[in-house]
Amino acid sequence: IPDQSYKRLLSVYADGERAARDLVGQCTDDLSEKNAAEIEGAVDGISDFLSAIDNEIAIRKSNGNMELGSNHIDYSKRPQFEDRVSPAVDGGVIDVPEPEAFALRNDQSMRAWAQPKCDRAYDQLGLGRYLRSMIVGPTTEIEGRALAEGTDSAGGFTVPTALSTELIDRLRAASVVNRARARTIPLTSDVNVIAKLASDPQPAFRVENAAVAESDPTFASITLTPRSIAMKTLISRELFEDSLNLESELPRILSEALAKEIDRVCLMGSGSAPEPRGIANQAGIGTTALGGALTSYSPLIAAETGILSGNAGPVSAIIAHPRELGDLAALTDTTGQSLRRPEALASIPLLSTTAIPIDGGAGSNESSIFVGNFNHLLIGVRSGIRVEILRELYAGTHQYGLIAHARFDVAVQHASAFHTITGVQS
Repeated sequence: IPDQSYKRLLSVYADGERAARDLVGQCTDDLSEKNAAEIEGAVDGISDFLSAIDNEIAIRKSNGNMELGSNHIDYSKRPQFEDRVSPAVDGGVIDVPEPEAFALRNDQSMRAWAQPKCDRAYDQLGLGRYLRSMIVGPTTEIEGRALAEGTDSAGGFTVPTALSTELIDRLRAASVVNRARARTIPLTSDVNVIAKLASDPQPAFRVENAAVAESDPTFASITLTPRSIAMKTLISRELFEDSLNLESELPRILSEALAKEIDRVCLMGSGSAPEPRGIANQAGIGTTALGGALTSYSPLIAAETGILSGNAGPVSAIIAHPRELGDLAALTDTTGQSLRRPEALASIPLLSTTAIPIDGGAGSNESSIFVGNFNHLLIGVRSGIRVEILRELYAGTHQYGLIAHARFDVAVQHASAFHTITGVQS
């Protein structure tokens, strides 16, 4: 019905009314109950069909266009008012489709993204229980099935997608750059190409028949290549077998340790293989060499101004070592009162991480502060995580070794979105 022209709807409506009248006319006293029921059902069906046409015509009238079917109207993009009526302006609402998102915001779950690809049987299997079953063996049918499917000839286990994405979400929750609104890209291959802004296009006015002015290239490409990151944890056999809360503590330990390293690489990564290149070593970012202690908020305001001047704002977060945030909190005015944060910075979150070193520079006490619109920081991650159990290697000390192996990469989509303040002393 929504695909038909208005003229066609009117014609079909008239045909439907005639058909209903003809059917009703067949209802006579000598008609069998079976045939009467069939006619009654047919008339009801036609009535429902005519009601649907009435509803379609009413919608088109309310939108001021009798030829635009209701299936071409996106009501989610229409402004809503108290009386729930949205008057059409200049011919109505223009429907601009949103492109499919290629990255997850910091508030979107990796597990929700992967859910359609997961075996729903693993919904009842927790990550901690799965890790425990790798060492002490399965205690339920679902644990045994998960281990059987994840077993590798080298002795490692590929964690089921539902559980590995749970660990990744725990990692993201513990990550400072994620809280600063970095975006996560689920990587589905070993080479993933993403477009990034190289330079803003420069429009120019022109006279009739004149050539259109050329502009610098607007986009370039960045390649995300998953790089291996691994960590090893030792656990005594007694603790593993007797602990009441290890199932919850082990995923937390793994995720927080990985999160701290991901934060360090995102901020300070050298770019020398196999380490990804972090913000501090990206070409094109803004940088201020402070070379002293923080005595005011001026360096932060200058960094924000640089980002806004590069059309890369707004600033989503400021990340620093706890030492620097402590120095900012201790700033006072001439009367000894705590120095109020300037209005320009008041709404920007101040986040801390010990992943930023504080022992650099000539005096071995310098650090850096990162100011940026972290929506332009992309963290690529493969959902597959492998875990290997080292039994014999630590058997002499009655311990288990646990190696968790994942693959990540980091990229900056817009260099102008970031500014570093270096040489910060305390």
